[in-house]
Amino acid sequence: MESDCLRVETLGPLRAYAEGRELLLGSPKQRAVFAVLALRTNSVVSRDDLIDCIWGESPPATAAGSLHTYVSGLRRALGGRGEPLTSSGSGYTLQLDPGQLDIRAVELLAARARSSRDQQEPVAAVTAFDEALARWHPGCALSGLPGPFAAEHRTWASDLRLRLLLERAELLLKLEQPATVADQLRIHIPDNPYHEQLRALLMTALRRSGRTADALAQYHDLRKLLADDLGIDPSAELQALYSSLLNSSMLNSSMLTDNADTLARRRHQAAAPATAAAVRPAQLPRGVGGFVGRVAAVRQVLDAARAASGDSGVDEAGCPQIVMVVGVGGVGKTALAVHCGHLLAAEYPDGQAYVNLRGFDPKHPAMPPADALHHLLTSLNAGRIPADQEERVALWRSIVQNKRMLIVLDNAACADQLEDLLPGGGPSFTLVTSRNRLSGLAVRYSARRVPLSPFTAEESLKLLRDSIGSARVGAEPAAARRLADLCDHLPLALRIASEQVTAGPRSRIADLVADLEDVRRRLDALQILDDELSSVRGVLSWSYARLDAAAAHAFRTLGLFPGVSIRVEVAATLLDVAPPAAATALRSLAAQHLVESTGGGYWMHDLTRIYAEEVSRSGETGASRRAALKRVLRWYVRTLTRGDTYTRLELPLPLAAGDRHQPLPFDDQKEFVAWCAQEWQNVAQLVRTAQRIGCHQQAWQLACLLFDYFYTAGQARTWVETLLIGLRSAELIGNRRAQAVLLDQLGKAYSRLGQHSAAVDRLQHGLQLAESLDDDVLRTGLLGTLAAAFRQAEDYAAALPRAGAALDLAHRIGSEHHEAGCLDVLCELHAEMGEFDESLRYGRPGLTAARSCRNVLVEANILINLGLAEHGLDNAEKALRYLRDALSLSESSGDHYHEAMALFGLAKVHRSASARQAAHGLATRALLRLQELEAEEVAEVTDLLRALDADPPPAGAKDSVRRAG
Repeated sequence: MESDCLRVETLGPLRAYAEGRELLLGSPKQRAVFAVLALRTNSVVSRDDLIDCIWGESPPATAAGSLHTYVSGLRRALGGRGEPLTSSGSGYTLQLDPGQLDIRAVELLAARARSSRDQQEPVAAVTAFDEALARWHPGCALSGLPGPFAAEHRTWASDLRLRLLLERAELLLKLEQPATVADQLRIHIPDNPYHEQLRALLMTALRRSGRTADALAQYHDLRKLLADDLGIDPSAELQALYSSLLNSSMLNSSMLTDNADTLARRRHQAAAPATAAAVRPAQLPRGVGGFVGRVAAVRQVLDAARAASGDSGVDEAGCPQIVMVVGVGGVGKTALAVHCGHLLAAEYPDGQAYVNLRGFDPKHPAMPPADALHHLLTSLNAGRIPADQEERVALWRSIVQNKRMLIVLDNAACADQLEDLLPGGGPSFTLVTSRNRLSGLAVRYSARRVPLSPFTAEESLKLLRDSIGSARVGAEPAAARRLADLCDHLPLALRIASEQVTAGPRSRIADLVADLEDVRRRLDALQILDDELSSVRGVLSWSYARLDAAAAHAFRTLGLFPGVSIRVEVAATLLDVAPPAAATALRSLAAQHLVESTGGGYWMHDLTRIYAEEVSRSGETGASRRAALKRVLRWYVRTLTRGDTYTRLELPLPLAAGDRHQPLPFDDQKEFVAWCAQEWQNVAQLVRTAQRIGCHQQAWQLACLLFDYFYTAGQARTWVETLLIGLRSAELIGNRRAQAVLLDQLGKAYSRLGQHSAAVDRLQHGLQLAESLDDDVLRTGLLGTLAAAFRQAEDYAAALPRAGAALDLAHRIGSEHHEAGCLDVLCELHAEMGEFDESLRYGRPGLTAARSCRNVLVEANILINLGLAEHGLDNAEKALRYLRDALSLSESSGDHYHEAMALFGLAKVHRSASARQAAHGLATRALLRLQELEAEEVAEVTDLLRALDADPPPAGAKDSVRRAG
């Protein structure tokens, strides 16, 4: 049923409904995340994009961790309604049908209205427009939500509403309802005081209602506003309408109903400058065959261009309408600009001018502005072209002032190259492409930037199907997807790869994939021989060649970093400079799109990184490259080392001699875990890189120091994989102490997965190493972990003596940290065995010890165990108090694992109290967390949910309290 569906409103305060009830979406930032996902429904939104949308250009270091928390909160809010919010390696997706999102419904209704209008059915068209406009609610769109995305949506929604109102007003005028139009449009003047199309329609409606004086008063009011506030006059078409009102006896009624487009055409015909002979240039190159995707980018360009053609072509500050399509070489900027140009050609009747400015051309220097002006003036048959550049600029702007032209300035090197080529005013629209961000245009003229990213996976496959053939791609779907990944989803690389498959010696897609898998040969494979324009390496080399010496060195060195994103602090360490200098270098490279800015730092496309590493081999010495990598490995080790928790591992806590790059500080565990979650992909690659280049000390240390992150918030399988790499490095350098510590952690990781025999094997091996080292500290920790592993395997006879022995050793060595852990194990063991009083006897002093040594992980686990023991003794109030304390502690410290287990315990207590609905909600929240962690307890929580969905248990029945810790 419709009422059972999720329904989302964004044309007013953000609201979501399901089953007729409004959902509680949480805090403003969490609601803002939901808004982004809803408005990009059915598309994967990357984590970096979400961070940019919510925090803008200066997100906090904890943004990624906060984002994870917000998404989890939204999943809880959506719980019980299938899985509309899903995650993948690349981001998050909210699944909605078009009818479930108000803005999509508005777009469908507007399309229906325009179709009815085109079919000469004005009444039906007005009805559809009314239905669309009724979707707006009081208050501005997404009111109260933070971030640039919400602000942009507010502006866009307001503009859309006004466009629909104006289209509806034009129809009502045709239906001879001018009084209605006048009354409805007048109330929108205060919010849109400078909007000339709105004034024109209002003036027309007033005149047709017999209120010519009011119509003239509207013109005088606008003229005064424009003069006082902006220092300009009304547009020529509005002046013409004003004249027609003054001389209405000389005009027929058709002129009064002319809309803004008709008036604009009349103005351009009357005001065309005198040239040698009128010429309408049509210089757009041929478009790319089978243009793919780019729906959002095309929409941004077309909306901006149509806004320019509909009004004066300038914004409220009098600046010409300019859109800049920017991105890395090969991403398809020119293809997009030409495609949009052809779509817009009919709307710019005075022609389309095109200039290739050759800003990044391998065979020619960048075109000087004087030459570009000569080309543009010649295109318009301007007659004698002045030799002086300033005179050329003046002539160009005079000619184009009253023309409605589309001007495409392709492949610009910088903003200075463009300055003299821009119209000074008038209704023309300028579309620029560049690898440079062109910040000067954005600042001086409020030019709208449309950044192009690589294709989505589906767009890449569409291009491959179009180029190679649907049958061949369909026969090798996995190879085609991998080919798209290896091409970085860059259109140029994909088209080169398609040509290699269809015209080269390779008969299968998989053959080319095999070549590309070799990083050393990838750039060689992605080129067409004897065609420098069809080479990924060539395209990147043109950008690299434009860098100054300092930026080129930064590019080569940053290419060594194996991670996904590069923080400023990491760049500073790699380059061995202060953070401000590193930030300057990154911004310089980002301006050329050789790195891309994200919420928390910068990143390189894989192909760009391969090229950077390639040029680093010739531009940097082997010693300097290795030194840079070792600096960054040491920086990550010191950043991951917190307090004295790991001093027994002999980690290099003090700064090494000559190492001046300070590690990041963390206020608490939650901040540390959030940072690890954000940096995890970088650290994973660094662990592998450290082992590959022989830095085994750093490899095992990095793997070991991630314990808090993995135990509380990381995926168990990934934890095992990372620890195995670290263990191999520890073995290669013969560090038995490191091996024992890593085996202890492997035991915990295997237990989390439910692989109890593997856990026991690893822990027994670790104990053998501890015995050989005669190290009671290692022995105590390993014995306690082994006892926990036997407990999780339900081998209590094996678990109890080892837990007791571990506690004795903890007392002997005087370690409060180990004592707390051993008491926790014994508390949990006795609770599972039904010996609840004994469980409390160990748990209470264990809680005191955990708090004394500030071990929040053990404290949270003991609180849960105490809660379950009290639950077993039918002390519901005490059980709830312990479990709620555990939940609060876990949430405040970012400990997702214990948060889930506290929720699971609370669900059990509520179930016993016959509060089945509350129990179901708590268990569902626990299940979502445990699924994220790939934890063994997923099965137990699933069983509880099934039991709750079945008939309620008989009175007095008890839940099992067994749980894995």
